[in-house]
Amino acid sequence: MQSKYKLIVYHLIFWLPYMLLGGLLEFVAEPETFFFSIPDIFFSEFPNICTVYLCILLFRKFASPLKIVPLSIGIFLVYAFSCLHWYVTGYLIRPHFRMNGDPPPIMSIWNYSVLLIWIFIKYALFAFSYYYATENIKQQKQLRLMEREKHEAEYAFLRAQINPHFLNNTLNFFYAKSLTLSAELSEGIMILSEIMRYSLEIDKDDKTALLDHELAHIRNVIKINQLRFNNKLQLDFDVKGDTKNVRIIPLVLITMVENILKHGDCTDKLNPVYIILSISELDGLIYFNASNKKKTGPKELSSGIGVVNIRKRLAHHYGSNFTLEIKEGKNDYNIELRLPIL
Repeated sequence: MQSKYKLIVYHLIFWLPYMLLGGLLEFVAEPETFFFSIPDIFFSEFPNICTVYLCILLFRKFASPLKIVPLSIGIFLVYAFSCLHWYVTGYLIRPHFRMNGDPPPIMSIWNYSVLLIWIFIKYALFAFSYYYATENIKQQKQLRLMEREKHEAEYAFLRAQINPHFLNNTLNFFYAKSLTLSAELSEGIMILSEIMRYSLEIDKDDKTALLDHELAHIRNVIKINQLRFNNKLQLDFDVKGDTKNVRIIPLVLITMVENILKHGDCTDKLNPVYIILSISELDGLIYFNASNKKKTGPKELSSGIGVVNIRKRLAHHYGSNFTLEIKEGKNDYNIELRLPIL
């Protein structure tokens, strides 16, 4: 709200000197009538100011992306409104503020039309210049924000890499020692080591990963959670279609699977978790569907940051060519994701 007030103040700071300049020129021309013509100066500029802001609204609504028909209709309507406004203020209102009360001199329709067109074009161009400048500033701010977020993410990734390398080597040591102690323990250590290795080996410069590698990563996460819960998880993970050579942005699917394991009731035999990934070559799409029962009783707090980040990453890579629908019922949670095959 405070920024809006500042913007209004900035606009007033611009327009007041602009009108004062017109008053100064009036004073130079007729100094004896200057103080009596101040209201006349205001009424002469008011239609121009209205034209500027109406054109700015049109450009913001229809110029990006360009919609020629509604923009053209809008400009014509603004021009018609401006002509009416100029006529009313020029011939009906302003004469009351003139010293002699005389209206401005009558002009021919042709000269009057040319004058109005010239005035409208001048202020419409002024409005477009303002629109273009503000949009350019906004884009530059967005680019700087994206660059800062990118650098912060890279820095966070580098910091996170310090310990995982050490932990991965340590896990390999524990795996070797556990082989003679417990097959289940050694299996869990090996799976955890593979999970960490995959997270470390993802090429951060390559924006995509093989879908088969992502699916293997998901299976490992499910396996290690089965070990945690003594194989009591009621979870059906099914893959349909040919996934060979299909690529996807990494760690999106696993984030949704981890949310299910964390927040869903995955041990109810009557309501098992269903996770289905299918490849449709006919549609050229990857379908990821998941449904799970909600946990009853105390729930772990969720900030929702994971889902927000997923949407941002998908939008950054796929633009508008993806669909992510999350339907939360009273007792269940459903996810449907559609992505184009890369």
